[in-house]
Amino acid sequence: MAEVSDRYALPLLQVGQAQKEVTHNEAVAGIDTLLHLAVETLTLAAPPAAPVPGQAWIVAAGATGDWAGRSAEIASFGTGGWRYAVPQQGCVAWLRDVQRFAVFTADGWRDDGWPVAALRVGTRTVLGGGMSTVPPVEGGAVVDAEARAAIAALVADLRFQGLVAG
Repeated sequence: MAEVSDRYALPLLQVGQAQKEVTHNEAVAGIDTLLHLAVETLTLAAPPAAPVPGQAWIVAAGATGDWAGRSAEIASFGTGGWRYAVPQQGCVAWLRDVQRFAVFTADGWRDDGWPVAALRVGTRTVLGGGMSTVPPVEGGAVVDAEARAAIAALVADLRFQGLVAG
């Protein structure tokens, strides 16, 4: 029988185990950290001087002190000290300091955008591959200069937003 869970190595109860509450409480503490994960930052490489129980951090590269050798791991502080979790690909964390999400990929933590192929609303792809092409506004005697400038600005903005191909 396994001693830890498959994904996050949370401790499992064993048959005939004494003090099962210790194992159970460790597993609950791990779940408490990972469920709806919110961390203070992903830029800190040394433990803070006065952490508050319940706070968590993504350990930055070059970690020192109690965090040495734990880069990219999730360090959470509790009444019993530091606990660590190794993130799995697809793990998402809210970064409190910059108010945005980070996602853990094969290349490490990313907070520069979501690694997705497309954005869909219902069954309609609104951002992604296969974007429509808008012809450039040029020439013609009917369209005056103001309308041409407004349409050109609109098309440029749609291209910048990634809604139409360049």
